[in-house]
Amino acid sequence: MTAPSTGSITAGSALLAPGLLLVTGTLLTVTIVLSRLAGAAEAPMLWFLSASMGGGGLILLGVAAASGQARGVWKVLLAYSLGAGVIQAVSMATAYLAVAHVGIGYVSLAFAFPLLATYVLALAVGMERLAWCRAAGVTVGLAGGLMIALSKYSGLGGNAEAVGWVLAASAIPFILAGGNLYRTRFWPRGAPPLLLAALMLIFAAGLIVPVAVATEGTPVAASLWQDPALLTLTLLNVAAFALKFVTYFKLQHVAGPVYLSQIGSVGAAVGLPVAVILFGETLPDGFALAVALIVAGAVLFQLRRTSRDAAPKHTAACNTAELLRRPFGAKIGSKIKKAPLFREDILMAPDSNSGPALIGIEPTIYP
Repeated sequence: MTAPSTGSITAGSALLAPGLLLVTGTLLTVTIVLSRLAGAAEAPMLWFLSASMGGGGLILLGVAAASGQARGVWKVLLAYSLGAGVIQAVSMATAYLAVAHVGIGYVSLAFAFPLLATYVLALAVGMERLAWCRAAGVTVGLAGGLMIALSKYSGLGGNAEAVGWVLAASAIPFILAGGNLYRTRFWPRGAPPLLLAALMLIFAAGLIVPVAVATEGTPVAASLWQDPALLTLTLLNVAAFALKFVTYFKLQHVAGPVYLSQIGSVGAAVGLPVAVILFGETLPDGFALAVALIVAGAVLFQLRRTSRDAAPKHTAACNTAELLRRPFGAKIGSKIKKAPLFREDILMAPDSNSGPALIGIEPTIYP
């Protein structure tokens, strides 16, 4: 597999990278907006999500096959993609079902947090060492998020169902963070990223189907192609899922992981105005201060990473089977230690849950 970019933006990509970042972050918002429109049109939301991810995954699988990327040890690829698909299915189903209850703005903002949440979980399981600058960034950013969550909670007037959806939406960053850890730790050696993205989406779509059958029934699925409006929304969402991953990987190639990690923030920046202007959503009290804290936290978190962009790095590819046999943080051999998540040559970007946040780079181990 071609070595990924380590974060240096060349002169040739100086104009391309911002455009790709804007497009990818916007596509993240588009999938959320389309889910809101589908809900308003009384679409069966789980069937809608399953069709969207399955269609997008099949398109990516076709692209991977046509470009010679459908290769690897399929037993390992399928096992890995099943695990990634479970996480993708849970995070996206939560977002799609919650958006009708908490709004586009709140769900969009949730996608700005997986990077910070991943760091917290990585510390907890011993996959990352404590860095005070990053810890300060996480604290400040989470304080802003907590302000918005509490404000949203106080405005619900004790509605138990609505409170439940706020809590569910607030859990999205931590579900995505768990996916970050999984994908970093168990990335199959030499696996093409586009193929893994395709398989993950297809597995996620398949996993949602039995839940959709149990909760929404089978007959309602037909409305996705019988109702012209729902058919249009479904096709648009399929295209958005597929295109988002294409631009995602291109952005990683030209700009690297540090730059790519801004996708969630761009998605939130686009989603919040859309929520207010097009859908008439009202922002919680203290929203401006909370957003300022979130932005400040992201800046603090990035400071140490961007200062090391030019530093040379020695890497060695992780062996997936070897990692599976050892606990977090254990040594491999006598000279190689655990793989930190937040080095520049490991892709740290929010997914958007809408996609694999660490996909595109094999895990690396540092001396």
